[in-house]
Amino acid sequence: MRQLTQELTTLLSARYPALEVEGEVSNLTVAGSGHAYLTLRDGDAALAAVCWADTWRSLDHRPKRDERVVCRGRLGVYGGKGAYQLYVHGIAPAGEGAWAAELARRKARLEADGLLEPRRKRPLPAHPRVVGVATSLTGAALQDFLEVSRERHPATRILLAGCQVQGERAPASIVQAVELLVDDGRCEVIVVTRGGGSKEDLRAFQDEGLARYLAHCPVPVVSAVGHQIDTTLADLVADAVAPTPTAAAVLVLPDGGVLRQRVDEGALALEAAVARRLRDGRRELVRVQGRLRHPAERLAQVRRRADELVARAAAVIARRLPARRAELRALEGRALAAWRRVPPGGRHETEALRRRLALAVQQLLRDRRAAVARSLAQVEALSPQRVLERGYAVVVGPDGAVSSAAAVRAGDRVSVRLRDGSFGAVVDAEAVDDRERSDG
Repeated sequence: MRQLTQELTTLLSARYPALEVEGEVSNLTVAGSGHAYLTLRDGDAALAAVCWADTWRSLDHRPKRDERVVCRGRLGVYGGKGAYQLYVHGIAPAGEGAWAAELARRKARLEADGLLEPRRKRPLPAHPRVVGVATSLTGAALQDFLEVSRERHPATRILLAGCQVQGERAPASIVQAVELLVDDGRCEVIVVTRGGGSKEDLRAFQDEGLARYLAHCPVPVVSAVGHQIDTTLADLVADAVAPTPTAAAVLVLPDGGVLRQRVDEGALALEAAVARRLRDGRRELVRVQGRLRHPAERLAQVRRRADELVARAAAVIARRLPARRAELRALEGRALAAWRRVPPGGRHETEALRRRLALAVQQLLRDRRAAVARSLAQVEALSPQRVLERGYAVVVGPDGAVSSAAAVRAGDRVSVRLRDGSFGAVVDAEAVDDRERSDG
């Protein structure tokens, strides 16, 4: 018996090294050791199967009783009962192969229309004011998203549109929710999300019509269907993909803490720049103030200079006049002595010469006094105070004393200095040159 069992096992292993068997699961039992024992039925036919613990734990899909599945494995003979059975290496829902083929065809059509091109992906706004969310209003995905949004950036408004995210009606419901968010006009980015689930649960996001609508949505779309293993058609056409609703919130919302830190750093930098600018401005102001003088100070300086010139002229005259008088007296003395030495017969001629000399001396004195008087008059006439006393004024503009009508324009502020004070004025019209007026 044992030898026959071994030979049958060798024959079956050689004839069926790997095969797939489709059937309905019945008599499913998971032992304490972790091994799973089940029976596959197809009509009246039945096949025993076993899935070892390591394989069972690693399955993406663990079947349920009465579920139709496809089991992959090899045939062998169980020596204890002398019956053949299937040693399972993998289990998938029945029809998975057909579904994978259909999904590949949908993806190929989308790709042929250019909807999977990476270059058509739009960037997400860095600081959106309003974020739209299309999801189930009763699911945990919405609560996860809202919790992260409150923690991360509570200033961003979240606009919700409820929809079905599972079942045959889910694709149309999702399209309707996104349309509502788009028509509202406030959303800067829209997140389509749901929590985790099986491949069957995610089939709504494999809908080709939904994928095409999201690809042409006028607002950037983020797909976050909560399944990190499989990639849906919605993921492929969306502008960005997040594995979970929480990750989607982190993706679309700025970090408030980082923003506050940047604002604080910017404020400190701005304060430092303003302080530096003020410090430089004060230094420049002190430098300019050292070079500028008030018009009154400049006028006083000119007046002091004129007074100094008058005083110097008076001092020169006072210093030279006694010497000239002494010269005249000496000249008169020499003339008188010469007159006394003249004989009586020649005195009438000498007398005539003396009179002529006296007249010449007097004329010389008059000429010198007149020259001194003219000098004093010229010095006095140059005094700014004398000019102001005759009714004239000194006008000082932004660039100093105004000596030409073309030096000022309408709106300029000027200072007008008179003989007894000064006042400010504003030029109310453009000046006209007297030469132009006379030419006209």
